[in-house]
Amino acid sequence: MAGLDFSEQNSQIEESRKKSIDAALEDFSIENIKPLPLPSVAEQAQTEAVPSVTEETDEVLPTNVVEQQPPTPPIQRRVSSKQRKLSLEEYRNAYLKVPTIIDRKPVFVSCEVRDRLEDYVRKLGGRKMSVSGLLENIARQHLDTYDADFEQWRKL
Repeated sequence: MAGLDFSEQNSQIEESRKKSIDAALEDFSIENIKPLPLPSVAEQAQTEAVPSVTEETDEVLPTNVVEQQPPTPPIQRRVSSKQRKLSLEEYRNAYLKVPTIIDRKPVFVSCEVRDRLEDYVRKLGGRKMSVSGLLENIARQHLDTYDADFEQWRKL
């Protein structure tokens, strides 16, 4: 390649790369590819706890530091039907009581949100319950919860 100009050298290098790629593709077969087996839960926990060898860090770790194991996630307990019923009753008492609204004003929500709220009210609420009543209860609960915080935030 000593007597060739730059563009000719590049085209020869490119041609060489194409030939090597074509040769590699001739030997390629999808049947030769086997999926790797999925690691077990124990193997996953072990690999998550041990740092990877390929990780590069500029940080120098002290040698006298004891490695701390990450906290184990809490075990989910099954919820009994009795607990679900109590939870539903708490929700109904908090949000699905028909409120008395004296001076009504319009409030706009998206159609999607309104439809979802309407489904909840229809399935869980009483005969006189409405989406407006649910929103009134949610807003009152929110205001009661954050009333003291609103006063402090206003002064910031």
